[in-house]
Amino acid sequence: MNTFTIRDIENMSGIKAHTLRVWEQRYGIIKPMRKDSLHRLYGIEDLKQILRISYLYNQGYKISRIAKMDEHEIKKLSLELSPKGSFEVFVNQMMEASMDFDENLFRKIMDSVISHLGMEKAMMLVIYPYMQKVGLLWMTGNVIPAQEHFASNIIRNKILFATNQLPLIAKKSRIRYLLFCPPGEFHEIPLIFMQYGLKRRGITNILFGADTSVEQLKEYIRKHGATHLFLFLTTNFTNLDPLELLDDLRTDFPELQLEVAGDSFRSVEAEIPKPVKYFATANDFLYHLDL
Repeated sequence: MNTFTIRDIENMSGIKAHTLRVWEQRYGIIKPMRKDSLHRLYGIEDLKQILRISYLYNQGYKISRIAKMDEHEIKKLSLELSPKGSFEVFVNQMMEASMDFDENLFRKIMDSVISHLGMEKAMMLVIYPYMQKVGLLWMTGNVIPAQEHFASNIIRNKILFATNQLPLIAKKSRIRYLLFCPPGEFHEIPLIFMQYGLKRRGITNILFGADTSVEQLKEYIRKHGATHLFLFLTTNFTNLDPLELLDDLRTDFPELQLEVAGDSFRSVEAEIPKPVKYFATANDFLYHLDL
């Protein structure tokens, strides 16, 4: 059984640990299990319920009112209540669906969000925040690989489908992007989304995707040419030094504009050489394309 500490719950719900303790003691909301050390432990159903309560609370419902509702009332209201300036409810619903391996619900939520917001806003406002929460659960060992793969494959296929629905680029643009992750990096959803953004703007691009070697890039460029390399690196399981990687790529491809994104570059942002463009978010990259 997956269990969560009160700090895990705080990170997932946005409700401070102190507040959770007060709610438990004053209103009896959620009765966690206890370790021998008396530290609180929460199960998956507890996490789901707290996510619903957090949503209602942030939508203006007083905790004293929520405390009088039973579990089914809270769930029903959280599903029916229209969000006021927040898309947290959709993030939380996707969390629930992925924990339960409920593919139909997961797809239904994504379809609804994309239909109302469009692919780019849906990614920024709902899907990326959802992926960040899943990432936190994954790092604390509270999401099994199957749960992460379940959700990632649906998201990946949804973006690819949306990309294929875009009109073909009539003629090659002056700019040609190569999108790739270096060897050992397998998180390619951000790259697939970048490809969507490029194609939507009529910019020629080739998606090499995950685990791409320099030799593969050299072979393609030798035959077809390129103007930009876009590199995404976040998990870095191969322990690559991001700055050394940039130096190597600048040496191998001095004629290309190198652009990078991903958590591995965040901590060394100040040291990234000026010719290289770093994007902290996908939105920053899309804004750059629109300039």
